[in-house]
Amino acid sequence: MNASDAAALHDELRSLARSRGLRAANLGARVGPSLRRHAELGDSAGIELRTRLVAWLRDRIAALPADLRAVVAVALALDPRADQRLLTDRLGWLAGELDRDPRTVRRRCEEAFRLLAETAAAVDPDVPAGQSGPARGATAPPALAGPPSGAWYVERVWAVLRLDGPTPELLETRRVVALEDGLRELALSMSLPRPPGAPASPRDLDVDVLFGGRMVRIDRRGDTHYSPVLRLPRALSRYERHDFGCVWRVPAGQPMAPRYALNPTIRCDALDLRVRFPEDADPKVELVDGLPLRAVEDLAVDLPAVALDGVSEAFARFSGLASGLCYGLRWS
Repeated sequence: MNASDAAALHDELRSLARSRGLRAANLGARVGPSLRRHAELGDSAGIELRTRLVAWLRDRIAALPADLRAVVAVALALDPRADQRLLTDRLGWLAGELDRDPRTVRRRCEEAFRLLAETAAAVDPDVPAGQSGPARGATAPPALAGPPSGAWYVERVWAVLRLDGPTPELLETRRVVALEDGLRELALSMSLPRPPGAPASPRDLDVDVLFGGRMVRIDRRGDTHYSPVLRLPRALSRYERHDFGCVWRVPAGQPMAPRYALNPTIRCDALDLRVRFPEDADPKVELVDGLPLRAVEDLAVDLPAVALDGVSEAFARFSGLASGLCYGLRWS
């Protein structure tokens, strides 16, 4: 890592967060040369620059520790709730939300920018992800075919979680948008929340692709996290949209924590969620709208109530989801 490069990125990120952050009308003029190079923005401008920069930042922010993700998302005005005109006001609002001293939040903000700059500067933008630069005099390895996994985002998720069958079943349709030509595969992410003390399942979370692709493989990371790789019917062109649908089934006998919480690690613009309960159930359903995971897991945190309709279903709609925060429903 080049220390001077990290310092330049740090300064440019801090400058970018001033005033309205990423919501500034003159965003192109506020993006410095180091940020342009590392985010591979080239000469892009207008909506293209804004879209590519936001996607790049969301990917990098997702790698930060959980307590720093929310802070930097608010500082840069990536969090849709952070619509204050000044950085100081945004951080002050977050301090109130977290019940923290504003000075503590400002220190975390500075730590987040420093770590974000260091991790971004550690990756040479001219070398494909997952590869190291060639030694002096050596021949560089060939680049992987197709764009990297960060070359797409989720425009909308339609999710139906059925709890009225023998085992929980989640039906999801996702609309993705390619940000590069030649997108052929999507690396998805899903976790199965377990109640405290519940044993790990010896079986994988079952997933079937209903339409729009074929499953190449499913990587399991730890006891609860699954990363399926979906092969698309054909390579997508830049800004082309594509819909696909999956059904996820919890293994029989495996307990599941009473919630559906979408925690985006890449850009996600909208979520429509419906949870269908057994007809004779009478759950207390609460809205999870942009909360850290620890707040979702803490049942002592009071959340807005969501009423069931006449067929025992709860519905919620979200837009402008912020990276690192949770959106969905929980029940008891």
